[in-house]
Amino acid sequence: MKRPVAKLATLILPLTISLTLSLTLIAGYAGVASAASGKCNIAVKGASPTARACAKGGRDDAKKVMKQMMAAANANGGKFSCEGCHNDLETFALRANAVEDYKKLQAASGMK
Repeated sequence: MKRPVAKLATLILPLTISLTLSLTLIAGYAGVASAASGKCNIAVKGASPTARACAKGGRDDAKKVMKQMMAAANANGGKFSCEGCHNDLETFALRANAVEDYKKLQAASGMK
């Protein structure tokens, strides 16, 4: 007598693996598409220089303002870098220290 449960498991397991991989790829692609869209998803509230740039011109303007802030802060003796606050420079995911370091960056740059 053949074991129907074992036969069913051999059919279901590859389908489950295939579905899991497909969903993982779709979720990863959605994250990349969101990052590439140019829409800000971090500095979306407030009156900081970065938030104002996001409201005006999206991610590209925010990136320009952040680079200007770093240049000014570093010229004033600071040691700031993109990687100091961001885990990933494609999605701009923040490190745990990012909010406090941004306050220091803003003060050192003189940009309000």
